[in-house]
Amino acid sequence: MNAVIHPRSLRLCLGLCFVTLITQGSRLPAQTPNPEQTLAAMDKCREQVISGLSFGDKMKMKAAMGAIQNKPEFLAANNAVKDARTPEAKIEARKSLAKVKLDLLVQEDPSLKPIVAKIRAAQNAVLK
Repeated sequence: MNAVIHPRSLRLCLGLCFVTLITQGSRLPAQTPNPEQTLAAMDKCREQVISGLSFGDKMKMKAAMGAIQNKPEFLAANNAVKDARTPEAKIEARKSLAKVKLDLLVQEDPSLKPIVAKIRAAQNAVLK
């Protein structure tokens, strides 16, 4: 048996479904990433890239990191992380620190640019 649905009934049914979806959807908890998990994921992806480097590249990274430790930009970004009060502020400060650190590494040793690009890509994939 073929049932025929009147267009008005169909519109009413679809409207009620839409209203139900909207009102019920607003009761669902927001799916926001846990700040600690986000920070851990950022660290993990950076470490994964670094662990895949040759010994020579690891030494270049270590030398460049040592050279940027006292630069004012690095110190300011690092202090911003320490001063961040909320988990969201801490994530933003860590993102900023990561950017400053990677920028300074490339300035210190331009041969690190491909490595820094891999780290940025890995961190951006986590932060999407």
